[in-house]
Amino acid sequence: MKRLTMFILAALTLLGLCACGGQSRGEASEVTAPPATAEPVATAAAAVATVTASVSTEESAASAIPSSVEPLYLPEAADGWQDSYLAFLDDNYDIFAALWPEGMTGVGFVDLDLDGTPEMIVFDQGASATLGAQLFDWVDGQVVCVSSTLDSASGAFGGEYFTTVSVCTSYFEAFRLSYTVEDGWCFWVDSANGTLESTWNEIVRFDCEDGVLTPVSVCTRYLESDEETGLVVVESYTVSGEEAQAADYEAAANIYLYGQDAGYEASGVFLWSDNSYDTTYDGFLAMARDAVEAYQPIGTGDISAS
Repeated sequence: MKRLTMFILAALTLLGLCACGGQSRGEASEVTAPPATAEPVATAAAAVATVTASVSTEESAASAIPSSVEPLYLPEAADGWQDSYLAFLDDNYDIFAALWPEGMTGVGFVDLDLDGTPEMIVFDQGASATLGAQLFDWVDGQVVCVSSTLDSASGAFGGEYFTTVSVCTSYFEAFRLSYTVEDGWCFWVDSANGTLESTWNEIVRFDCEDGVLTPVSVCTRYLESDEETGLVVVESYTVSGEEAQAADYEAAANIYLYGQDAGYEASGVFLWSDNSYDTTYDGFLAMARDAVEAYQPIGTGDISAS
């Protein structure tokens, strides 16, 4: 396994797939936590990321509110998921260190596809305004990567279940469990990134197809602003992957923004939450072990939004 790992690392480096910086089993890099009260996005981007509901029409907002909510029932978690995820991180640490040399900043477990067994979320340090989330599922006793901010993760971890939908956010709590008029109960996230001049938002819903976590792009919005005036000069939207108008984007986003939130708080462990964590091999695995212990399953049968 180690010989194969080192071969993959060398190939990734030659192809220029790794970000600049360095991480090893023995050396830790400094990592600064994002602000505690806001997404770590530049001011203009943060405003755009949170303004969707306010700019939407009253009609589309009203139609997105469910008139009734069904109770949520989940099967029991499959035995052995904890050991499988931890073994996967241990076996593949060198690949993580090559793909994200500045360090992995957080690990958590959330049942995003509502099949009873949690998926694993691993946060990298982020390339710009927000952290990147790598999503892993446990399929037939094997851990597989289904989403990453780096396309090269597909080749590194095996691409059978890899999707092109990626997630940028900085908190486990950003993954919301809601009851919607179209999908019933589902997890979703408002994936966002940007600078003072441009912002990107994407509502991502999490499905389960053939027993595998499947992130689905619901709608996207891209805005460019004039640096001097702050006025939007370029804007584009998509719904279900197709070019759309602003009103179409708002209506699609409102289904999730105005869904009935279950109040479930997804959780995980970030390295800045404990001085014993760092970006080394030992720190990374310590975060993962503590994240397993911190995992809170969704209450079965008794979650119903009010």
